[in-house]
Amino acid sequence: MGGYTLRGGTGPGAHIPLSAMFYGSYTNTQRGQSAPVSQHYGNNGNFAMDQINVFLAGGLTDHIGGFVQGTFDGIGSQMYWDNTDVRLAYNGTVMGHSATYGLSFNNAPGLSDPYNSTYPWGYPYVSSALNVGPLAGTLLSGSLAGNAVGVDGYAFIDNHIYVDVGLYTTMTPGFLKTLGEAYGPGATNEPAPYARIAYEWDWGNNNAHIGGTFFHANFNPASSERTAIAGYGQDSYTDWMADAEWQYIGQVNTFTLDGHYDYETSNLGATTALGGSTNSGNNLTDARTTFTYYYKNTYGINVSWDSLYGNRNPLLYPGGTPDAGSADGKPDTNSLMLEADWVPFGKANSLWAPLVNLKFGVQYTMFTKFNGGTTNYDGFGRSAADNNTLFLYVWTIF
Repeated sequence: MGGYTLRGGTGPGAHIPLSAMFYGSYTNTQRGQSAPVSQHYGNNGNFAMDQINVFLAGGLTDHIGGFVQGTFDGIGSQMYWDNTDVRLAYNGTVMGHSATYGLSFNNAPGLSDPYNSTYPWGYPYVSSALNVGPLAGTLLSGSLAGNAVGVDGYAFIDNHIYVDVGLYTTMTPGFLKTLGEAYGPGATNEPAPYARIAYEWDWGNNNAHIGGTFFHANFNPASSERTAIAGYGQDSYTDWMADAEWQYIGQVNTFTLDGHYDYETSNLGATTALGGSTNSGNNLTDARTTFTYYYKNTYGINVSWDSLYGNRNPLLYPGGTPDAGSADGKPDTNSLMLEADWVPFGKANSLWAPLVNLKFGVQYTMFTKFNGGTTNYDGFGRSAADNNTLFLYVWTIF
């Protein structure tokens, strides 16, 4: 919220706003896939160099700063423009109340949010890109991440009330291709409104908040242009999300409990007219709860339950594809993710701290339902449990 302008440290490293990050992994699913996710990998048991990231982040002045991320995707073998948030920030008063306030220019709805119970910064922080993914996802969960631009005005008032309102619009396919980003759900007809409010408490070593988010967007799904194709109309999506978080930070123990409930309604008039949806009115819900514990900033566990469900729509959630299809046309997917972490240099007096950050993680995801079914969900004999995934990773930041 301070615009990335906070400075500190000594020596030349304190004045160079560059960082680098990478993580590599091993992925194994309970049953091998019918075909590899990528041409460079096998059906199961894959080692991967998942990502290499470079960050330009810090303050340009006392009031202007930013966070710009470039990512090389080792699985897709491509470079793309990732999370970007450039800010103009001030500390002062608003109608007699103390406030941190400013403007955020960013490339994803929700990226400006300071809380880890929302999608861009929420758990899981890393996960396998080589397992089978569910067919559905809400608009807020990332459909516009990287292929939209927006401006938000925000304020944090009296260290309690956080308010953020903004407008977003999609970028042209040509510009997205230059940036290495994929084209999203279509072109926005007009700027899409985003609104966020939260109330925060701090006491002792504890912090908690409760909040809500609203996002609405209209798209021309069959066209890269901002004018609708004659006779096909448009698609519209509206997301309402509630979230909450509690955190205790002690010298020995750290606990976090957070969750969100995202309810999305959509009117897919254009997609239905084009033969891509069985019915125009649809709904999709994503509910997630995550518990995290760390001992001396070194040993950690994470437990996360996620439930995704919506109405039946055989054209929107089609079958006919081994592993990834839905035989009954429903998106329902339930998963439990368990993770154990070791951060060897997590303590303040650790070797190489704070210049080198290293994490080893063991993550296991169990599916009780996948794309609408438990057994033979794809119509080709695959069960939800066949997608249970073991994910081992090493993650480091300099």
